[in-house]
Amino acid sequence: MFNRKQKFPLGKVAASFGIGAFAGAVLALLYAPLTGKKMQKKIAGVTGDLIEKVEDKVEDVQATVRRIARG
Repeated sequence: MFNRKQKFPLGKVAASFGIGAFAGAVLALLYAPLTGKKMQKKIAGVTGDLIEKVEDKVEDVQATVRRIARG
């Protein structure tokens, strides 16, 4: 009887999102400043430095807590 049109075309929105995500991924790969191996090495280096800093801070906190506990 009543022929209602869908007000929010979910299929079109999903297709547009998928096409946009694909286009963004292609552009990101085309304009990436580093190759995969170089990027992996850079990320590993940054991660290693971050881990060292966190370990140093944890040691500082542990030393402070021990000092407070003794005093």
